[in-house]
Amino acid sequence: MVLIKLLALRLELLALRLELLALPQDDVPRLLLDIGCGSGLSGETLSDSGHHWIGSDISQSMLDVVLENEVKGDLFLGDMGQGLGLRSGVIDGAISISDIQWLCNADKSSHNPRLRLKAFSGSLYRCLARGAKAAFHMYPENLDQRELRQ
Repeated sequence: MVLIKLLALRLELLALRLELLALPQDDVPRLLLDIGCGSGLSGETLSDSGHHWIGSDISQSMLDVVLENEVKGDLFLGDMGQGLGLRSGVIDGAISISDIQWLCNADKSSHNPRLRLKAFSGSLYRCLARGAKAAFHMYPENLDQRELRQ
């Protein structure tokens, strides 16, 4: 029952993120980026909505779940804190649900949260098409993380 409620909440958050992207209502499929795509739940909904999507995740095992579930979409393994590595101006919108806050952690001695956020945000800005938007949902753990993202 708890899992069903969590899945419903995630889908509700996705619907809100899609609304925030303010995509044109012209039945033209858009290329959307799901940052921290996990098991592909959001990507499946994006495909069902008629869009194409690219999912990125730091975990190969999560990307394997997407492949096992045969969710349509392209995937790449990567650490968003190192930058996204996508071509400039190709993404029509980006979403992330509960993943961006991980950039605020220093999980390794080489991780500098401020530099990781800068690498991520710069590469995201570059890959977005003119006028495209990104919509995130994050949970900062403390006041320092909240201020870091501003």
